[in-house]
Amino acid sequence: MLLVAGPAAAQADLFGVVADAESAGPIVGAAVVLTDSAGTVRGRGAGTEGQFVFRGLLSGRYVLRVTALGYAPLVDTLALADGERRDLAVSLTPRTAALGAVEVEAIEGAAVREPGLTRLRPADLAALPTLDPGGDLASGILAQPGVSTLGDRGGQLSVRGGTPTQNLVLVDGIPLFQPFHLLGGYSALPAGVVRSADVYAGGWPARFGGRIASVVDVTGRTGHKRRVGGAVTASPVLLGAEVELPIVPGDMSFLGSVRQSVVEQSGEALGIALPYRFSDAYGKLHARLDATSTLQGTLLFADDEGDLGINGNRITTRTEAAGGQFFSISSAFAAAIDVSAYWSRFTTTFDPIGAPFREASAETFGGRFGYVYYVGPHTVRTGIQASSYLFQYSFQPNAETGQNTSEGSIFVDADLDLGAGVRLEPGLRVQTFPAQARTTSVEPRLLMSWATGPSLFRAAAGVYRQEIVGLQDQRDVGDVFTAWTTTQTAFPVPTAVHRLVGWEGGFGPVRLGVEGYAKALSGQTILLDGRLLSTNGNARGVEVTAALRRPGLRLDARYGAQSLTYRDAERTYRPPFHRPHRLSVDGRVERGPFALAAAFQLTSGRPISEVAGAYLDLTEAIARGIPIEAASGPGVVLFAPEPYGGRTPPYARLDVSAEWAVRIPGARTVVQAAVLNATDRANVFYYDALRAEPVNQLPLLPTLGLRVEVE
Repeated sequence: MLLVAGPAAAQADLFGVVADAESAGPIVGAAVVLTDSAGTVRGRGAGTEGQFVFRGLLSGRYVLRVTALGYAPLVDTLALADGERRDLAVSLTPRTAALGAVEVEAIEGAAVREPGLTRLRPADLAALPTLDPGGDLASGILAQPGVSTLGDRGGQLSVRGGTPTQNLVLVDGIPLFQPFHLLGGYSALPAGVVRSADVYAGGWPARFGGRIASVVDVTGRTGHKRRVGGAVTASPVLLGAEVELPIVPGDMSFLGSVRQSVVEQSGEALGIALPYRFSDAYGKLHARLDATSTLQGTLLFADDEGDLGINGNRITTRTEAAGGQFFSISSAFAAAIDVSAYWSRFTTTFDPIGAPFREASAETFGGRFGYVYYVGPHTVRTGIQASSYLFQYSFQPNAETGQNTSEGSIFVDADLDLGAGVRLEPGLRVQTFPAQARTTSVEPRLLMSWATGPSLFRAAAGVYRQEIVGLQDQRDVGDVFTAWTTTQTAFPVPTAVHRLVGWEGGFGPVRLGVEGYAKALSGQTILLDGRLLSTNGNARGVEVTAALRRPGLRLDARYGAQSLTYRDAERTYRPPFHRPHRLSVDGRVERGPFALAAAFQLTSGRPISEVAGAYLDLTEAIARGIPIEAASGPGVVLFAPEPYGGRTPPYARLDVSAEWAVRIPGARTVVQAAVLNATDRANVFYYDALRAEPVNQLPLLPTLGLRVEVE
């Protein structure tokens, strides 16, 4: 490819997109290297739509080299003239044989990642043992050292000491209030539709806002634009199907998935109580309008019903979401336009025996408008965002309460390449909270990194605020009913100040990393002892990771140590999501068509409130003249005055799976045998005070699954 344009100015600009030659889908993270005749090398990583930009190039001949994991490299020659602005579409051909694991790790290690960030790719999700051969996004998130849960059920995740409702989860730019199913290990997204997931455990840039604990930014795959494909999955846990097909060959495609659980029926057959039902559906329409412009739309649905304990208290949740995004690089303005709109709704009900029925809903709709400016090797992002919220909740019959509020924000992020491996990312986010006494929030952010040889040093600091809060009864882990609301005007807006510093480096096939963090928490709104409280606190910790990659072998070890303390006007205590120590080790071995995977977790017990007593309230039954010996009523639990004075025993679990994969013309079949909690350890979930017995987490659960992928 050799194109020359006439002169118009002193410098040339190159704008392009990297796409899969077969599916026409964008290749995120592809390495784009441009070398001039003097040997000067410039490099870029392809963005979320496969885009890359080189600005301020001198006229002349260049060698372009584009590489990506799993693709044959492309090498081409370009001749750029003075003043030329070139739009370039680059297509990479998938390799029939994957790169060696050592080479893969070397390429991955070359990418400069932001502080506090873990990038999950399909290979990361596929390496972990799951209860069905389709896999799930949740397995990759739960493996991270800073992520802990209250149990194997409930769908409640805490990141570095934050509450479950302080996590911002985005799917194709759409915020979700509850992205996880009640059954642990499952989210609203199967692994087969996930292109990438960026998990920020702290110190994220200014383009993200509205939450103070973490950000999980998920991008779904785009469907194949040249051929029809799909997959079906069957296991004792769920049945699922995926489909991808071209709508306009080469330009527009659809990707969809549906799943329905069957674990409740399978549990009955095995004699195991697994009272959970869940389903989800995901659909994405993606269109490439020209070489540098895309348009997409996403729909998502998730539904749950279950009993988290042994007392028959049923809880339901439903998530519905939709959104669209337009992205375009304008060579005329040397900038990219990113416009999106979204709607998301979460509803939940809780029907406890002997107590009033409860229901709540949270709904939001809004949009973002942003520019990305390319200034030489630097990138500047700026944008505005507006969201409206509607909250409704009812804790008594015929007593419904509603709230609505709105938020607006403006942000600017700069990614400055200072040379010698040094990058600086200053940012500022200004948010408005019209419903609060303090209506404006100024949130500065700063991220830094220095890459030298095989090592990467990183640091970050920033201020984060969250006006809307999700309230749960923190004394009872069996009650995950969540009512969203705005922070009371008498309370300060929940705030977290993040500070973190880290290092990672590669030594051949081994990569090591360590990151320390500190969070100063203020104005944390919680529901405790039936009262709304505003508390302050501190979270500190260190996380160590080690990874080994060799052909046919993958091994990861992660350890996290944490100290978390809350303080209010009356006391100091450890909240229920405080886990002082967490160790996880997982690995996968592949030999020909066979694969063996295992994952082990060892975690400190969590704080619980000690029970002072429990009884049945027979007041209403006696008033109706029912004899005491025949009367029944709601259970009443009396807790010790000091919250969280006890702690559950340590949690340990081993999961294993074995796979056999065989290819037949046009398809790939995988047979998987898996065992959850292979040692059948009785991990305590919580203590049932009325029955004076513990409720355990998931027991040993064997499964046999089948997945057929049409290629």
